[in-house]
Amino acid sequence: MNSKLRFASGVSVLFTTLAFGHIMVEDTRRMMGHQESHQGDSQLFIVAHTIIAIALGVLSLTGGFLLLSNRRRPA
Repeated sequence: MNSKLRFASGVSVLFTTLAFGHIMVEDTRRMMGHQESHQGDSQLFIVAHTIIAIALGVLSLTGGFLLLSNRRRPA
């Protein structure tokens, strides 16, 4: 892959990950604000939502950093 394209893809993935993180934080904050009226299952949903968001964020950041690094994948 061309190095300029690889760099542009890496930067794009990192910015997208930052936007995703911001949306997840705001969404979780909004769900926590509505938590008083919904007990029980909503607590489990918030925990699952947070764990999945963190896992996807870590995978996305890893992909972005691998695109930005100049290491080649083994063939």
